Amino acid sequence: MQHPGKHHLPVPAADDGSLLTTGEMARCSNNTLRTVRFYEEEGILRPARRTDGGHRLFLRSELDRLMLVTDMRLAGLSLDEIKNILEVKQSGLSGSEAARQATQVLSGRIEELRDKLLVLTRLREDLAATTDIMTACVDCHDSRFPSSCETCAVMASPATLPRSMRVLWAAASPTTAVPARPNNGSDHGPREHRSEPNQRSEANQSSEPTAWHDRSKSGRTGD
Repeated sequence: MQHPGKHHLPVPAADDGSLLTTGEMARCSNNTLRTVRFYEEEGILRPARRTDGGHRLFLRSELDRLMLVTDMRLAGLSLDEIKNILEVKQSGLSGSEAARQATQVLSGRIEELRDKLLVLTRLREDLAATTDIMTACVDCHDSRFPSSCETCAVMASPATLPRSMRVLWAAASPTTAVPARPNNGSDHGPREHRSEPNQRSEANQSSEPTAWHDRSKSGRTGD
């Protein structure tokens, strides 16, 4: 998928002046070939036709579709949610009904993105403040580190420090892991295996390329 911070490349002219190859789709959207192929397999991208050599060719409108899907994935939407958005027009029996459904779906996403932006903005400001303060620690060579942080001028006013600075640079001793309690038969029944809850179930996306997939592993040549 797209690498944040990278700009989209200009859309090149395909051989016939109107169609884009899989490689051009990947390059122009800062995606990998693997990601483009994955979205085609999922029915999100639709090649217009194939060349005599079997290479897929896409209409330029599919590049807009790919870039929108890429942004929605980076924003945290699941494939099923993205498909629902892309198919909302076709689900309406009339233009009026389709427009109402689309407005309802998109309004919900806008609200979710607004909440997410608040969290991201708060976190960015907190981390940025910590980074600024921590520049004073770059030249620290105190042999008593980390206990010396307790009397350090940088940490003198914990209440005014950003949250991430208080958490990451606390003067307390390094956290000692609590040893696991041995299972000596005193437990009533087997222990329950617990896993971290997910905000969204995406069991059907286990094979989707990750956003940070190394491009060098997927290549940039061919279809």
